[in-house]
Amino acid sequence: MTIKYGKGHEDSWVTFRGTPGAVFEDIASFFGFDCETLTGLVPSDLVIEATQAAQGATHVVRGLDARIVPSQPAPQAGDPWTATQEPTKAQSGSNALLEQINACHTTDELKRLWAENQSAFGDQAVMDAWKARGRSLAGA
Repeated sequence: MTIKYGKGHEDSWVTFRGTPGAVFEDIASFFGFDCETLTGLVPSDLVIEATQAAQGATHVVRGLDARIVPSQPAPQAGDPWTATQEPTKAQSGSNALLEQINACHTTDELKRLWAENQSAFGDQAVMDAWKARGRSLAGA
């Protein structure tokens, strides 16, 4: 199974090989999908989601001249250094991000929100709301 990050030959792609179950797990792991939310999802739907994630990242990076920023590791329990830090947007909970998604008035605002909060989009509810808002704005 090959998932392309764009339509051109110069665009990146990733290939998964193995049994259908192994490929399913590898794709979910590679793209950081929450395995609990994938229960009952057929492999073809997972490929569609992974392709949309890959191509969406490419569009955001190219369209906004953005850069991929690694997510921060989770703070360790009892770590006094992380206990005093202010929460980031991603740490403040998906509810705040859902409100920000609903407040977007253009697809460019949605893209920028995604670029600034990529780690939070591992939450399926956030991703679903983002996609729904994008469809709503595109149809308007």
